[in-house]
Amino acid sequence: MTEKELKNIINNGESETVEFKQSFNKSVIETIVAFSNSKGGKILIGLKDDGTIIGVSITEETMQKWLNEIKQNTIPQIIPDIEILET
Repeated sequence: MTEKELKNIINNGESETVEFKQSFNKSVIETIVAFSNSKGGKILIGLKDDGTIIGVSITEETMQKWLNEIKQNTIPQIIPDIEILET
């Protein structure tokens, strides 16, 4: 995803297929499950509900931890596509 595409998604706000989350938590996993049971979607972590970018600190270990939490808390296991974007 390009920076322009990301800005367009943020400017259009949340929808049936786009969700903004301030941080990774149980709510993110619940949204992943909901998206996987419907049309799919995008979850942008590091954004307030109004689209304000607050960011998150991410390392390679963080990504692995998040993936493990998602896999361990979904049946059947969901392995999402994850992309790190910097603005």
